[in-house]
Amino acid sequence: MQKCLVFSDSHGAALLRMQRVIEAHTDAQVVFFLGDGLSEAEALVPMFPDRAFLFVRGNCDLAPLSAVEETDAVTLEGVRIVFTHGHKYGAKYSHGGLMALAAARGADICLFGHTHTPTEEYHGEGERPFTLFNPGSIGRPSLSRPTYGLLTVADGQYLLSHGETDF
Repeated sequence: MQKCLVFSDSHGAALLRMQRVIEAHTDAQVVFFLGDGLSEAEALVPMFPDRAFLFVRGNCDLAPLSAVEETDAVTLEGVRIVFTHGHKYGAKYSHGGLMALAAARGADICLFGHTHTPTEEYHGEGERPFTLFNPGSIGRPSLSRPTYGLLTVADGQYLLSHGETDF
């Protein structure tokens, strides 16, 4: 079993907040960052050398970050996860592009950010069901509190949830 944290959209305002969330979840082995604040997320790596960090860049990550992809994928415990910021797939306007991405990559989960709004949508139609999941924003939330995602994977199964923080 692996527990993962999912952050997005810190926008230069949430390094300490992400650090505290990671410290509070001592059993989380993997940390996803879905763009827009990549330099903050990268600053977490030396603070937590025992965690695996997986990054993609967003539309506001404008520095020379060519080594960081805009979309990536990983398989954890038999669960195929594709992750992206979402701006290249029209996430603010519809989820059609994200659904096509998940289907094309054979994903069980498509993690995305960009909208700053926590979202979880299960799509059971088609050959392979999948879930679209947005953790919301850890730095500039559209809701009242900063949000993040929790993902637990084990033996080809997964559980997703949202967390809020007031620090």
